[in-house]
Amino acid sequence: MKVFKKSSLLLLVGLATLVACNKDTKDDPKPTDPVTTEKAFTALKEFAETGNQFTATMSESGGIVDNTGLEPTRLYGTRSFPIVSCEAQGDGTWLVTCNYGPTLILCDDGYLRRGVVNILTTGLFITTGTVMTVTFDNFYQKGDWPALEYKIDGTQIITNAGANTNDPGMTDYTVEVVDGTITYNTKEVHYSETTTRTLASSVELCQNNWYITGEWNGVSSDNVPYTLKADQTPLRYRVCCHFFQDGILKIDVEGLSPFLIDYGYTEDESDECDRKARLYYPGISPIVIDM
Repeated sequence: MKVFKKSSLLLLVGLATLVACNKDTKDDPKPTDPVTTEKAFTALKEFAETGNQFTATMSESGGIVDNTGLEPTRLYGTRSFPIVSCEAQGDGTWLVTCNYGPTLILCDDGYLRRGVVNILTTGLFITTGTVMTVTFDNFYQKGDWPALEYKIDGTQIITNAGANTNDPGMTDYTVEVVDGTITYNTKEVHYSETTTRTLASSVELCQNNWYITGEWNGVSSDNVPYTLKADQTPLRYRVCCHFFQDGILKIDVEGLSPFLIDYGYTEDESDECDRKARLYYPGISPIVIDM
């Protein structure tokens, strides 16, 4: 999720400054809780990139399924990779396997990938009622920020729920991540997700927008739990911007008071990939965050 890709470091710096100033002003005693503010910041940063990685796998998996056309067998790729195969399972489902090979290769969405993604699907991603169950086999993914390689494990269940009630020209997808784990630099982050994502599609991939509501939960590598919610104003994620353009995210990280981030803030309405948001923390004046 943009969420976080380019914004998380500055967001954390801004929060650290706010909390520090707040404590200096009120001369609060240092917390006795073993979960320090620093660990809370680390948890938020880890969540940001973890959520972003799972969001990218959802879109990529849908493209893989639609590109096969669910033909009995189909192989394609650049420099022999990725290799994609589709096998009918005899019960109305198909197993689509995408092997990116042993070394990182660049994909259309700007991510580098290696390893295998397995997708058990009841139909095409664009077909109403389709359920895709995505699992990973020694699968690694890398974005452009930060420069880390992430090993992804867990199960991602994506269901095409059909036309959106308010706008029949858009499609709703429900997304559930179960036992999600991301490993990097020997650290392990646990992650779960229950969201609804509404797709406003375009002929050009980069113009696709996802409107997201729901909840994310997890535990950081320092054993700090967190919960994030978008339950009133959906988050708008533009694929090639790699970060949110609109929406309000409610954040609850152990060691901090609950706070909000408003991604709808902008200083230039003509900017197609606005990089500013406004952070609201209790007892502190709102601040503008540069992504």
